[in-house]
Amino acid sequence: MKIAIVFCLLLFSFTSFSQQFHPKFFCFEDAFMEQHNTDPVFQTQLLKNLGFDGMELMGLDRMDEKLAAIDRQGLQLFMVYIAIHLENPEPFDSRLFDFIKKVRNKGVTLWLHIMSDKLKPSDVTGDQLCIPIIQKIADFATECGVSVALYPHTGFWLEKLDDSVRLTKKINRRNVGAVFNLCHFLKADEKDRLEQILVLAIPYLKAVSINGADEGATNQMEWSQLIQPLGKGTFDVLKVLKILKVNHYSGPIGLQCYAIPGKPEEFLKTSAESWKEYIKILN
Repeated sequence: MKIAIVFCLLLFSFTSFSQQFHPKFFCFEDAFMEQHNTDPVFQTQLLKNLGFDGMELMGLDRMDEKLAAIDRQGLQLFMVYIAIHLENPEPFDSRLFDFIKKVRNKGVTLWLHIMSDKLKPSDVTGDQLCIPIIQKIADFATECGVSVALYPHTGFWLEKLDDSVRLTKKINRRNVGAVFNLCHFLKADEKDRLEQILVLAIPYLKAVSINGADEGATNQMEWSQLIQPLGKGTFDVLKVLKILKVNHYSGPIGLQCYAIPGKPEEFLKTSAESWKEYIKILN
């Protein structure tokens, strides 16, 4: 009996580790902020040439131009970064529902960063304000095949991965899920419990973001240490990817690039090469 149990555990471990892991890899639009390379044609051509599967967009400005450039390169728009202000009479961009109709059934996810003028980060009393807002968006979006993901951001009301999971459960819509954002986790959460917290969150995740970072007292670090090109820094990003693989995460993974200095042609190339090496190791 004991031999059979051990055999089953070994078989499960082998199967989990030997399964193929090829998540879609996309780039944040903030890769182009520092150099003011705002031309969607330049951005999408570069991402295509480097092997990215698609990109994220920040807000709804110039959307027709950006969507056209993404389509021309055969890339996918994975995520659109949308602000939610809990106490505002109009808590989100008035153009949002028209945009949702425009990207009907194109695999787009709205990842929502949620802010409050009155509540501290992670204050659960804000749930009663937040839930009906997100349900309204989700119910409209589901008719168009659009998903919603709750994006934790340091200093915002929705700050931690646990907040994202808690709200996902309470909102109770099939097209709503959580987000694991590595740099914000390292800044605002309990780094030593990363594996424990991430494993519990994986069944609810719609998206993940990664980047190079430094190891150490990450809660006290500046963003220049917590957001580096992939492959740079001392933090073991590969360990995070292994956790995702073993626990059967199958969603997209984005590259966070906020305020990385230098030319995107250079740091994105470094990141794309590191991504390909990670995938080789994992498979």
